[in-house]
Amino acid sequence: MPELPEVTVIAEDVRSLAQGMEVTRAAIFRDDVSNAGVEGFGERLVGKTLRGTGRRGKIITLDFGDVVGVIHLVISGRVLRLPGWREPDKIHTAVVEFGGGEEPLVLAFTRLWLGYFDLYEPDAVDEHPLLKRLGPDPFSDAFTPEYLRGVFKRKASIKGLLLDQSVVSGLGNIYVDEVLFEAKVHPTRKANTLTSVEIRAIYSATRDILGRAIELRGTTFDSYHDAFGETGKFQYQLKVFTHAGESCPVCGTEIQKLRVAGRGTHVCPVCQPL
Repeated sequence: MPELPEVTVIAEDVRSLAQGMEVTRAAIFRDDVSNAGVEGFGERLVGKTLRGTGRRGKIITLDFGDVVGVIHLVISGRVLRLPGWREPDKIHTAVVEFGGGEEPLVLAFTRLWLGYFDLYEPDAVDEHPLLKRLGPDPFSDAFTPEYLRGVFKRKASIKGLLLDQSVVSGLGNIYVDEVLFEAKVHPTRKANTLTSVEIRAIYSATRDILGRAIELRGTTFDSYHDAFGETGKFQYQLKVFTHAGESCPVCGTEIQKLRVAGRGTHVCPVCQPL
């Protein structure tokens, strides 16, 4: 699933490609791709100009003035630039054409089998089921060591809390494993046992790793590509994720794979002691 860095890259790519351009055609494959339905999707978007793009957790937002696109790529969704218009199908589940440039720009929002391209009025966006329960963004002023100290008073595993979008928005399995390794915290540790030093280490590692991942345009294992069809490069910087059975890059101990919070989890038992 695209996490915060990948969604950030895609949103910025869409802005660089289409900001200031007007929607000339828009269609979806079937009604469940958008809350606007097949008929309403084009009716609400055609004639609108893309003013900007954003990200809320793992969700892309497209600002069309009196309409806001709310896009969740979920597991395998992508945004792909097409050479020309094509009717939506089960792969190219939403297609939007923009005019106003030297030539039309066509973007396909692909494989939205579990995702969607919903349309909201601006003052209703915060009522979106996922958006209204999001915790602080890791790059926001609200995300501080003091905030983490408060939410980490629970007895839940630290990995489970970091994956909870109502605690911190945008983190997923890849980056939580990397953050906890850099912070030297075992993922099964109960959050309420963490010291102030460990909490600050998690805070710093979160911002550092996510920032570097954005600079390297995300992590690609399977389906993720940016809007230009290019893969990310952060997978070459991963220290533990996908490296089970290999030597820890810090101490040489074999990296283990566990099951924590229902997710495959990678850990160095020496660098991240219990």
